[in-house]
Amino acid sequence: MQETTILNRKIPPPIKDAIDFHLDLKACQRFTLDNGVEVYAVDAGAEEVLQMEMVFYAGNWYEEKNGIAAATNFLLKNGTRSRSAFEVNEHFDYYGAYLNRNCYNETANLILHCLSKNFITKRPI
Repeated sequence: MQETTILNRKIPPPIKDAIDFHLDLKACQRFTLDNGVEVYAVDAGAEEVLQMEMVFYAGNWYEEKNGIAAATNFLLKNGTRSRSAFEVNEHFDYYGAYLNRNCYNETANLILHCLSKNFITKRPI
C-alpha cells in the first residue's frame, strides 16, 4: 500500500527561475506556398491530428471604428449567404474539427483543429 503525503500549504514551494528549465523543441519545416504564403510546420507526435493557425494582419490596429475587427472575426462562424451558422458548425462537427478565432491588437487568427485524414495537402506535414 502506498503512503500519501499531505502537503503543508503554509510552506510555499521553491521558486525555480525560468532559465533553469531545459526545453527540447521540435524543429520546424519552413516552406513557401505558390501564392507566397510562408508556412511553418511542426511534426509533433504520433497522433493523427492537426492544428493549423492562420494569422492575418487584421487586428484592432486596422479597424476604422472600435470593435469592428473583433466583431468581424467573431461572425466568421455565424453563417454565410448560402449556409446558416448551424450548417457551418455541423460541417466542422461532421469532420471531427473545431474552428476557433481570436482578434488581438495587430492580428486576427483562425485556428483549425482536425483529424489529419480530413485535411487535404500536397505536402507531407
